[in-house]
Amino acid sequence: MARCFVGLPQLRGKLARYAERYDMVEVRPLDTPLPAPAQLGRWREQVPPSFAFSVVLPRAVAELAPGPTLERALEHSLEVARALQARCLILSTPATVRPTKPNRERIMELGRRLPEHGHVIGWQPAGMWEVEDVFATAHRAGLLPVLDAARDPLPPGPIVYTRIQTMGQASQLGAASIERIVLQLQSRREAFVVVDAGAAQRVRLALSDTTELREPRRLASPVFRPGHSTVLNADDEEQ
Repeated sequence: MARCFVGLPQLRGKLARYAERYDMVEVRPLDTPLPAPAQLGRWREQVPPSFAFSVVLPRAVAELAPGPTLERALEHSLEVARALQARCLILSTPATVRPTKPNRERIMELGRRLPEHGHVIGWQPAGMWEVEDVFATAHRAGLLPVLDAARDPLPPGPIVYTRIQTMGQASQLGAASIERIVLQLQSRREAFVVVDAGAAQRVRLALSDTTELREPRRLASPVFRPGHSTVLNADDEEQ
């Protein structure tokens, strides 16, 4: 593995100190407090060039209900992503978004509207979706399936994004689960790994045996977009 980014689903503490321990962080416009987009450029200046921001689209977008609320939320989220020079954009649909034909079409329409150049664009479903259906829908939408590497098979390809669910208890992530995570990530060019703080250190230490987590980079590496034939440019301590 050339590069692995490990981070938390939310910022904890001061950003500069956080970036000494982690390689990425998820931010959630509108759903959680954030500075105005005009001020977020300062966040980008506080972290190394290789640090990755991942913007998780707010619920107003993830519910896929067409209308002005979705449009305003999407516009604001993309403004946040531009200010942070975000590497990833993640659509995390709630369990109320079921695997119906209209919802699949809305996911594909939203996927077409997200800026692909320089970004990893992912989709994490909740609820009744089967893994095979997730893969097929994501492929048609040009999105990267976001699954739990400790439980689910990850899609093929050089880049993966995984969110490890531990329910806040590190003890729930045993040695077998960590081994499964490592096996699924070790052959990838890049892996974005989001995990709760209680288990992040264990995951990071396990991955450090197969990758250089602190490898400096000046340029963003190419991004793989499922469903597209083009390659695009684009710590763990408990606090």
